[in-house]
Amino acid sequence: MNINPHKIILVDNNKDVVSILAGTFALNGYEVHKTYAAEECLNKIKELEGIVDVIFVDGKIAADRATMLIVNVKRVNSKIPIVVLAEDETNKTRVLEYGADDFATKPVSANTIVAKVNNVLLKKNKLQSFNT
Repeated sequence: MNINPHKIILVDNNKDVVSILAGTFALNGYEVHKTYAAEECLNKIKELEGIVDVIFVDGKIAADRATMLIVNVKRVNSKIPIVVLAEDETNKTRVLEYGADDFATKPVSANTIVAKVNNVLLKKNKLQSFNT
């Protein structure tokens, strides 16, 4: 058991997807927080006092111009990496401009998603080590 597991917030309005990903991340040692909308995610970040290692978000929620989830997350803590999974690449440029750290398209396995998130965290840790 990991003494200090990585904290991840999952954001997807599809509860089945969230359940599958939550289980997979938990099996890989993550502390998982499930949310189903942008506002819920922002509330969870505030509840966790901005101490979150990574956020995994559905492409539709990430690209929503009304909520601008990624921009608002980065305002709370600019160092939180955000990984987006979308149906296609339609909103890829917008999502990356908002500040997402990685972008993938479906279909993709839950294990591949965990690997992507692990890679983003590895890059973040290397960058922090380099800057200290």
